Amino acid sequence: MKQSHYSIYNEEIDELIYQPKGYMGHLIKKAFRKLSHSVDLKFTFTIPASDYLRGELFCSDVSEAMEEEFTQKHLIGILLDDLLFQAKKRSNPYDLYNALNAMDRQFIQISSYSGNNNMDILKTNVKKPIKMECKIKRKQALRLEVMLSDIEELEPARVFTVEDVLQIIYCDFIYRYKNGSLKNVLESIIQRLK
Repeated sequence: MKQSHYSIYNEEIDELIYQPKGYMGHLIKKAFRKLSHSVDLKFTFTIPASDYLRGELFCSDVSEAMEEEFTQKHLIGILLDDLLFQAKKRSNPYDLYNALNAMDRQFIQISSYSGNNNMDILKTNVKKPIKMECKIKRKQALRLEVMLSDIEELEPARVFTVEDVLQIIYCDFIYRYKNGSLKNVLESIIQRLK
């Protein structure tokens, strides 16, 4: 059985194993499964406030260009759709593991030594955190948890949760956007939404 950080995955396994008795039990199980896939689940993750602000400004630019509302929740939805599409296309857990590790830019501390033999810790990228909430379809969260459980089986030293993935893809997008490595991203998102 998978560990508790994959609750949707575990619920789905339990639901598949459960065998109701009688016609009414089977009917209820079928209806519940159908309804549960379209449910939106709320996830919360932490990002640097400066990244949130850049994301807000980017979404505002998209909104102005499209002349309709485009929020950070829309942006996260697009980023997650892209990740799931790429992961499904490759269908290799090592590829997803390597992609997530490459995108995960944890802010590290750099030590410097002063002339008096004392070590000073210089905190790089000290950022004030802000909580970001988003809702995603249960079906997407399940697909992601299945992929992440596959990664955990291959690389048990590094466990990713849905929240980790949302944080990683968001922060990676903002990092690449502010560094100019994303070309025509505004136009691409507008074109995609048409």
